[in-house]
Amino acid sequence: MMGAKDSLRLLWTRMKKKMIISEHDRSTELKRCLTTTHLTFMGVGSTVGVGIYVLVGVAAKEYAGPGVLLSFLMAGIVTVINAICFAEFGARIPKTGATYTYVYESACELLAFLVGWIALVGFLTSGAIAARAWSGYLDSLFNNYIHETTDHYLGKVTLGPPFSENLDFLACAYEIVVIIIISLGVQASAFISTVLACVSVCVLLFVTVMGLVVGDYSNISNTEHGGFLPFGIGGVMAGTAACFYAFQGFDIICMSAEECKTPGKSIPRAIFSELLIVTLLYVGSSCGLILLVPYSQIDTRAPLPSAFAYKHLEWAKYVVSIGPTLGISNLNILNLYSLSRHVYCMSSDGLFLKAFLSVNRTTKVPVRAAVVMGLLVSIFALLFDISNLVSFNVISIFLSFVISNGILLLSRREEPSSSSGNEENGNVKMDERSLLSSDGPRREPRSGFRGLADRIGLQNLVYLVVFTSLGLGLQLVGGIDDLLHRNVLAFVCLGLLLGLLVFLSVLMATQKGSAKHNGFSMPLVPYLPILSIVINFVLLVAAVDVTGVVGYTILVTLGFGIYVALVLFPKTSSDQNFPSGIVEGKREEETSLMTPRTTTTTTTTTTTNVTACHRGVSMGLNSAA
Repeated sequence: MMGAKDSLRLLWTRMKKKMIISEHDRSTELKRCLTTTHLTFMGVGSTVGVGIYVLVGVAAKEYAGPGVLLSFLMAGIVTVINAICFAEFGARIPKTGATYTYVYESACELLAFLVGWIALVGFLTSGAIAARAWSGYLDSLFNNYIHETTDHYLGKVTLGPPFSENLDFLACAYEIVVIIIISLGVQASAFISTVLACVSVCVLLFVTVMGLVVGDYSNISNTEHGGFLPFGIGGVMAGTAACFYAFQGFDIICMSAEECKTPGKSIPRAIFSELLIVTLLYVGSSCGLILLVPYSQIDTRAPLPSAFAYKHLEWAKYVVSIGPTLGISNLNILNLYSLSRHVYCMSSDGLFLKAFLSVNRTTKVPVRAAVVMGLLVSIFALLFDISNLVSFNVISIFLSFVISNGILLLSRREEPSSSSGNEENGNVKMDERSLLSSDGPRREPRSGFRGLADRIGLQNLVYLVVFTSLGLGLQLVGGIDDLLHRNVLAFVCLGLLLGLLVFLSVLMATQKGSAKHNGFSMPLVPYLPILSIVINFVLLVAAVDVTGVVGYTILVTLGFGIYVALVLFPKTSSDQNFPSGIVEGKREEETSLMTPRTTTTTTTTTTTNVTACHRGVSMGLNSAA
């Protein structure tokens, strides 16, 4: 039994621990069979869904008018800036897990667990929301007969929030079908996803072409109702924040790294190809929508079908109705795919239940993770009205981008020239030291901006950039009225924040080193990552509400409690199946549940350093179905 001091020491040590992954490490229990084309269409399928089929109408009618074309274009550009960061990590780290793995490899275990925990909850809730959206849309094609029959025979649920008034058996049953599809293997899932994505792409192309052929071009100029920008530039910006959600889904490409044949090349190519396709589809389909119907006449509940009904093209209305049904179907499949791989990834690192490490011998799929998580999603879809957690998912999206860009800045730390300290520990590589630690070789004292940046430290500079960007976002969004009314104090605060951000960027540029891999790397570091952080905070502040903040805070607190429990009260009944954790130069036999994917050690006179970390056969994982 550990004392209080030992427990705190163990907890502090584990919180700082990081994982090292070689860019050449291709070991995995999963099946490497996906190509760049597979990844591209999986990304398209994970992106094209509820967002475009619903948000295009809301953004056009309530925010931007015909200027929604610019909103989608700007949202696409912002997404590309964020995706560049993921492309670099994907090229450097050939492992599944996306943001969670990147944080664990580059920062520390505590932050990685919290990111992974929030992502797990986000997958569960978004899967249930998508399942309910699918059942609602399908039932609407039958005049809501299924839900009305269910309510007639079973009545309404009167338990109150978060329970829904209606039991959605259709959504629950469909999620069972999704579990079966995922369990068939990644090739089957990828094939079905590609087919559904192609159909969704064809539907959006159909909307674009029909708008150009039979549409009214005067709807674009909109001379009778305020012109092309009836809500001004502010409306375009608000529309951009709304449209941004429709571009999310490319991270599934990074989640597929361990099942990709050539992750270092395929992941960056697939990310940029997917975003190019989606941006062109969104701009084209929104243009087709505006051409078919004046923005003020758009039905936000079903914008695309109602646009063809407005033109009295009933046959086209039913053709377009295929898109949302299949698009949302694809979202459900790919959401469970991502969720099962995410759970498998965390379990492989010892940060979740080891029961989910089971991989089927034939399909090479983590079937237990897929089945259990799929059943949880189906139960959520059956019982809960979790639409109020959409704001929580939005917070998770923006913060994951902020964290990823901050971690990328830390990973580009300038390597000091060799010194006596390096010679004494010549077998310790620079990238094996925690990026959240000030330990490391010392550089010769420098003067000017370089000397000031050295004294502040790169880690503290990143913190300052994050808090300054948050302040800038609050000022731009919360103080927009003062800025529009030319309030002097508001402009002074804005100028000070912008000046401080520029100054911090210059300081950080003196600390920048080259990328530590040979694949794709983000250009214009640190300026482009800092720009991405600012944009994400501005959009976050614009989209957040009190409910989302409270829910997010509660979940983060709960996640920290789970992490502490896993560290201090590990189960030791199955230690023989896992290598013990490596913590500050000694082996902790008590932490088998929190084991990294696989570790080997290099011993020096003072410490034992993790020099390789990978998931695979050497872990001795149980690969039985």
